[in-house]
Amino acid sequence: MVYLIGYMGAGKTTIAKLLAEQLHLPFYDTDQEIEKQEKRSVSEVFKKDGELYFRILETELLIQLNTKAVIACGGGIPIHNNNMDLINTKGISFYLKASANCLANRLKEKTQSRPLITKIPENELEPYIKKELQKRSSFYNLAHYTILVDNKNKEDILREIHTLISTL
Repeated sequence: MVYLIGYMGAGKTTIAKLLAEQLHLPFYDTDQEIEKQEKRSVSEVFKKDGELYFRILETELLIQLNTKAVIACGGGIPIHNNNMDLINTKGISFYLKASANCLANRLKEKTQSRPLITKIPENELEPYIKKELQKRSSFYNLAHYTILVDNKNKEDILREIHTLISTL
């Protein structure tokens, strides 16, 4: 199993899809899988049942996924329910690390589809993300490998991951 972790907007889904294709493995996005199981959007799950319920669903999904695959994890997965232990026991993890500035620029047009930042004004987005990254960094840094993604294109990021995988 290859797990991609990091904050929302870091490129986990995009990179995981391409990586899965290149490695000829199935691709899973934890948010998309939960939406399939729940038959509703992540935003609706948050609204109706709350974040705690959603976090339980994420952990259950991580436990269920046992096929060799590339998995794009939701940004909050590493910080709940000892999920990083589970991830690191089941496979290899890559932290796609982006700066608060990079993430704010990527996310400013997409806040409505992201439940945790829906109500944050654009001018407060970067400071909010910076604070969240500080809170989450100790969990994200438990990943086997960290890849800095600022100012890198998809090919550069994939090349770095392939180099690290080939050394295993």
